[in-house]
Amino acid sequence: MDTKIVFFDIDGTIYSYEKGIPKDTAKAIELLKANGHIPVICTGRTKCMIYPDFINLGFDNIIAGAGTYCETNGKELYYKKLEDAEARRVIDGFLEYGFFPLAEGKEYIYVGTDTSNLIHANVQYMDVHYKKIPNSIKTIEEKHIEISKVTGGFQNDSDMKAFSEKFKNDYSIINHNNMLLEFIPKGYNKAVGIDRLIKELGIPKEDTYAFGDSFNDIDMLNYVEYGCLMGNGNQELKNKVEYKTDRFDDGGIYNGLKKFELI
Repeated sequence: MDTKIVFFDIDGTIYSYEKGIPKDTAKAIELLKANGHIPVICTGRTKCMIYPDFINLGFDNIIAGAGTYCETNGKELYYKKLEDAEARRVIDGFLEYGFFPLAEGKEYIYVGTDTSNLIHANVQYMDVHYKKIPNSIKTIEEKHIEISKVTGGFQNDSDMKAFSEKFKNDYSIINHNNMLLEFIPKGYNKAVGIDRLIKELGIPKEDTYAFGDSFNDIDMLNYVEYGCLMGNGNQELKNKVEYKTDRFDDGGIYNGLKKFELI
């Protein structure tokens, strides 16, 4: 069998904050590698936010920061960084329009210091980050901030409409269920990373597969030959993606890989 390459989103695809990584997902990725195929993390998280739990599943290739970073076997292929002044402009915008800023870089994430107005679900997410990657978290008060993108946690006074209007020309803006607002520099998305990686590895596009669940996955799912939406995926995406599988916590990855005859 020819070598295939399979791209996996993290949140809502192989993992959730509430349920962790399903055992059948871990087994499916193990079988995928045993069959000679290449699994790749392809996530909106920047590299430092990719917990060791995920890498230990057997991933040697990473596309992170929603396509702003790409590496293969420890070799960095590219890394998009925002200039200091631009990073500050975006972070200040999140604060001005009532969002809790989470500025994401390769080495560190930089977070706001006032969580008093943060909705409960986002407090829970931050608690997990502090537990999993405590040495990779700094505050937005640092003098130098090296980041690729910024995500904001919704608060009780968030003004998404005005904020999005102000920054729409420079960033792709993705609303994750009125919980998180993700700002990705224009010209970058997961498909950009996939294109760069498969050229580096010499894998033809017809041998590409992907699994995802949310709006920042749509470029990935439409770019690969076989894009598969998780059963728990956003309802608005169902008519935009050809293939579907079960929920991530109901055998979605295992059954999807079986359907494609990769395991």
